[in-house]
Amino acid sequence: MNRRSLLILCLVVAVDTGSFGLLAPVLPFLVADLTGSLNAITVTQVSALYAGCQLIGAPLIGRLSDRWGRKPLMIGAVSIGSLALLGSGLSGTLGLLMLFQAIKGGTAAIFALAQAMVADRNEDSNARTVSFGALGAALGLGFVFGPALGGLIGSYSPRAAFFVAAALTLINLLLVLFVLPETLTPQAGLDQKPEPLRWWTGAHGKLRQMLAIYFLFYLGFSSFTSIFVVDVSRRFGWGPQASGLLLCFVGVIVVLVQGGILPKLLLKYRAKDLAEAGLLLVGIALLGVSAIKQGSYLYLTQLVFATGVGLSTPGLRTLLSTAVNERQQGILGGLTQSCVSLTSLLGPLAAGQIYTYSGFRLTFQLQAAVVFLAAALLIMSRFRSQSTNTPSA
Repeated sequence: MNRRSLLILCLVVAVDTGSFGLLAPVLPFLVADLTGSLNAITVTQVSALYAGCQLIGAPLIGRLSDRWGRKPLMIGAVSIGSLALLGSGLSGTLGLLMLFQAIKGGTAAIFALAQAMVADRNEDSNARTVSFGALGAALGLGFVFGPALGGLIGSYSPRAAFFVAAALTLINLLLVLFVLPETLTPQAGLDQKPEPLRWWTGAHGKLRQMLAIYFLFYLGFSSFTSIFVVDVSRRFGWGPQASGLLLCFVGVIVVLVQGGILPKLLLKYRAKDLAEAGLLLVGIALLGVSAIKQGSYLYLTQLVFATGVGLSTPGLRTLLSTAVNERQQGILGGLTQSCVSLTSLLGPLAAGQIYTYSGFRLTFQLQAAVVFLAAALLIMSRFRSQSTNTPSA
C-alpha cells in the first residue's frame, strides 16, 4: 500500500475511533437523562448491546467485502452508522436509544475493513506489520482526542456529543467516497465468489491457534481497562481528570511506539518476536498494577503497558493475516473484530465480579496470567514450527 493511501486509511480509522471515543464519557449521562437515574446495570446493558451487535455484524460485513469490495461496504457502514448516531442523539426513550445503538454496533466494522485493505496491498510481512502499526497508531490517536472532546462537549449537553460524532462520520463518508481507493482488485478477488473461511476445520490449525492467542490477549486487555478507572479511584482517590490524563498518556505512548519505534525495530526483529515481547510486557505491567502502593507509580506501569500493546497488536494482526489467503482477508478482519467484541462482553463482566468479591490484587494477577498464557502459546508455536520444519534423519 502506498504512503498516500495508507495515510488516508489511517485518517479514516482515527476519525472513526475518535467518534466512538467521544461518546464514552457521555453515554451514561444520556441514559440517566432518559431513565431518571445513573444506573450502572442499564448503562452496561446499552454497551453490551452495541458489542453484541458488532460481534454479529463485523464478520458479515467482512465476508461481503470479499465479494463486493472494501469501499462499497465501508461507504454503507459509515452512512448507516452516521444515521444511527443522529437517531441516538434524538432518542426520547431508552428503547429508541438501544435500537439505534444496536444498529451502530452492527455496522461498526471500519477497523475490520481497514485491516483487510492493508492485507490486500501488502504482501511483504514487514511492510504489512508497519502498516498495521500505522493503523494502531491512528486508533490510539482517536482514543486520545475522542474522550477529551466528548468530555468537553458532554459538559454542555450529552446529546450534542452524538451530533458531533455524526458530523465526524460524515467527514469519513466524504473521505471514503472521493479519496480512498479500492484495494481489492479483480485479480485479488473482486467480482469473484469469496472463499469461505471454515476456521474450525483441520486445514486452519494455524489460524485457530492465532485466534486463541488474540482472544486471550484481548480478554486480559478488556477486563483490565474496564476496571482500571474504578480501581485507581478507590485505591488512590483519582478523579476523572487524573484518570483521563493517564489514559491520554497511554494513548500517546502507543502512538509513538507504533508510529515511530516499530518500523525501526522491524529492521532487526520479526513481527512475531515483537509480538512475543509485547505480550510479556503487558503481563508484567498488569502484575505491577497489582503490587504498587502509590498512584504516581501508575505512570511507570502504564508506560510498560502501552509499550507492550504498541509492540504486540501489529505483530498479532500480521500473523493472523498470513494464516489465510488474499480472498479471505475481509472475513478475517470481521472475525478478529468479533473476537474483540466478545472479549468486550466477557472481560468486564468477569473483572467486575472478581474485583468485587476478591479484591484488586487477584483481579490484576488473573488478567496478567491470561496475557502470559497468550505469550506462552505464541512462544510454543515457534518451537512447534521449528520441529515441523526439521527434516527427519
